[in-house]
Amino acid sequence: MSDFIGPNLRLIRLFYDLSLTELGERVGVSKQFLSRVETGAETVAAQLENSLAEKLNVLPEFFYHLDPNPIADEQCHFRRQLTTKVVLRQVARARGEMLKRLVGVLDEHVELPNYQVGEADPESPEMIERAAEKFRSLFGLGLGPLSNVTRIAENAGAVVMKVHGLASEIDAVSFATKRPLIALNSLGRSACRERFGIAHELGHFSLHIGVLTGDRVTETQANRFASAFLMPRSTFATECRMAIRGTRLNWPGLSEMKLRWGVSKAAVIFRGRQLGMFSDDQARAGYIGLNRHGEAVQESEDHLIANEEPEVITESLKVMKDHFGVPQSAVAREMRVQPSLLQTLLMSSDSEKTGNVVNLFNAGRMSCS
Repeated sequence: MSDFIGPNLRLIRLFYDLSLTELGERVGVSKQFLSRVETGAETVAAQLENSLAEKLNVLPEFFYHLDPNPIADEQCHFRRQLTTKVVLRQVARARGEMLKRLVGVLDEHVELPNYQVGEADPESPEMIERAAEKFRSLFGLGLGPLSNVTRIAENAGAVVMKVHGLASEIDAVSFATKRPLIALNSLGRSACRERFGIAHELGHFSLHIGVLTGDRVTETQANRFASAFLMPRSTFATECRMAIRGTRLNWPGLSEMKLRWGVSKAAVIFRGRQLGMFSDDQARAGYIGLNRHGEAVQESEDHLIANEEPEVITESLKVMKDHFGVPQSAVAREMRVQPSLLQTLLMSSDSEKTGNVVNLFNAGRMSCS
């Protein structure tokens, strides 16, 4: 029989955001002993193994399966990597690892869209702008507002999912794995914030292959890609005129642009300044105005823009169950976990075809392999 794999215990412990002390109390051993188990310095008796499996909602064989492609540091893209606490990153990474394992099972049964995010050079702002324009061109998105950024990412072969258990400091985290993943914080972010977050992670996928991100340079580059992707310069710049009245910003005009483009007013101001349509003084006044009116984090129009719902995972599970008789319990078994853990990971919702982005399932792009 294979040896007990300590890192698998650490993974599932972090998935639940449990400390060594907390888990030790649940299974009746010391934190020091569990630490040695996780490092491979201690063997695990059958009784303890069964207790760990029961408390952590996994099958015993979970502890014996060696993942051939664990997520590497350079494959994790966190916003504010350098300022987010290590323990919060560890929990998010564990959630991403379990999401990766779920997607790996789905990929065995269902033919998902081919990955089509091209690699680009972030050497200059101009090259980043062109990379975003090329992405739009590849999918025939034109140069106007995007109706559904989540669906675009999924049509491009990434998997987007709203994930429980991410700290409030983390808007989104992505994993540049074989099937790239974008995990969104489920804590009720505004649609504008989620859309920009997804575009930001697409920027990492395009610009930072094999690069450790989270520093100011890589975050600035990913933000540039997101801004260029959501607000293309050739059309957005001309519309910035509606946000100016005389020498000052026109707030009703900013609100109109926000609702039209599906981005925050802060993002409109930032992009307008980036394109030279707003002066430094106008942009500064805009940020001060947002803070003064309590809109630094949540803006007054946020409720008018509907949140987008990811489709790939929920629709894949539905197809597997309805058409091929593979229930979620069987998916959980392939992941070597209990169905209750899979339910902890999953969030379900329905989406319909809207706007200039095609639902990949209604378009007949998914089939069983």
